[in-house]
Amino acid sequence: MKAMETPNAEIFIDSTERDFREFIRKGDDFFKIELLRQARSWYKKALLLNVDNNKAKAQIDECNRLLAYESRVVRILLVIASVLIAGILILK
Repeated sequence: MKAMETPNAEIFIDSTERDFREFIRKGDDFFKIELLRQARSWYKKALLLNVDNNKAKAQIDECNRLLAYESRVVRILLVIASVLIAGILILK
């Protein structure tokens, strides 16, 4: 009898698959409300349980892409705010 055919192995596989799906669901929930760091964290946890899963990999990549874009936008806004503040101070 192979290890995969034992009842304990089936319970472990079912438990792992259940956890994987739950982690993906949590990642999806956070992604929908644009909490990208939390979403990425859950997708990474899912990927640890199923390293070949393309959905988890793709979602992590998408989170990274959106976070990089968000970071660029914040930097641009900071520069604009700094210029506006400097302009206001000079005009006083």
